[in-house]
Amino acid sequence: MPPSCFLTGAAGFVGRHLVPKLATGYRLRLLLRPGQQTTHLRGIDHERIDGRLEDREALAAGVRGADLVVHLAALVSFRPEDRAAMFSVNAEGTAALAGLARAAGVRRLLHVSTISAVACRDRPEAVDETAPYNFGPLRIGYCDSKHAAERAVLAEVARGLDAVIVNPPSMYGAGDRRKGDDSLLAAVLRGRIRFCPPGGLNVANVADVCDGMLAAIARGRSGERYLLGGENLGGAQLLQRVAAIAGARAPRRTPPAALVRAAAGLVRGVEALFGSRPPLTSEILKLAARFLWYRSDKAERELGWRAGPVDAGIAAALRELRGTGGRAADFGDSV
Repeated sequence: MPPSCFLTGAAGFVGRHLVPKLATGYRLRLLLRPGQQTTHLRGIDHERIDGRLEDREALAAGVRGADLVVHLAALVSFRPEDRAAMFSVNAEGTAALAGLARAAGVRRLLHVSTISAVACRDRPEAVDETAPYNFGPLRIGYCDSKHAAERAVLAEVARGLDAVIVNPPSMYGAGDRRKGDDSLLAAVLRGRIRFCPPGGLNVANVADVCDGMLAAIARGRSGERYLLGGENLGGAQLLQRVAAIAGARAPRRTPPAALVRAAAGLVRGVEALFGSRPPLTSEILKLAARFLWYRSDKAERELGWRAGPVDAGIAAALRELRGTGGRAADFGDSV
């Protein structure tokens, strides 16, 4: 009989791509929100557990008898007003799950974190897993809550849990609701972006990152974290890549980083009075002025994994955003 895997976040963007890969080697038990529709799970044999990360009974039922736990679920937001909610879900929920997994004797837990829990730089410099966390002064709830979640997992490792942490970058592929109508991707397609971010970002195809997760499950060392990074691109490079694949026109001007940081402060003042209006929030502007560039040497060396170009993921996201199965190159005429 195949081993059992309990997975959180199965209905999300990464889950959509990871579940079919896990289904080839595991009996799946999936944590899903009550009433949540899961059309992408049709044809995949699984046991459903209705609940949320705040539901300890659901988590306990999930880890009971499981050989593997894969923790994908998280609240992702760059709105300052969501900070407390993210700590509740991302940090406290992860701590509860890791503690229950250890108590249940789970053989291995894979915690899917983020590059935003590692470090950033003010210049174009790639860092690795050893870089000290330095997002704290920026007061970005997602970064801080995911960093706290990692600490909670490592605390359970110290108590005997076998757990591995992976840190994916920004991912592109089909099924990402965050790259929908209100996203920067859609704005590029419609020619609404006038300026390029002065910083940089690491981006990858979600399919490649999922392969890295499987490699971490199989070969990762307990208590270690692995960056599953793709390509390091400057803000202008990324927008040019998206525009080229879509047949759209990329912005050509890049404001100074100091100006973007000043704008972040002004936007934060407006948010304090009227609330945030994604996608351009003060937290996004803070990150846009910095470099989130990373090296994945450790994953390449220890896991035998390497990401390919991000282009296929961007093209898949564009096809779904346009609601067509056609080639991305065909989209230019309607942009």
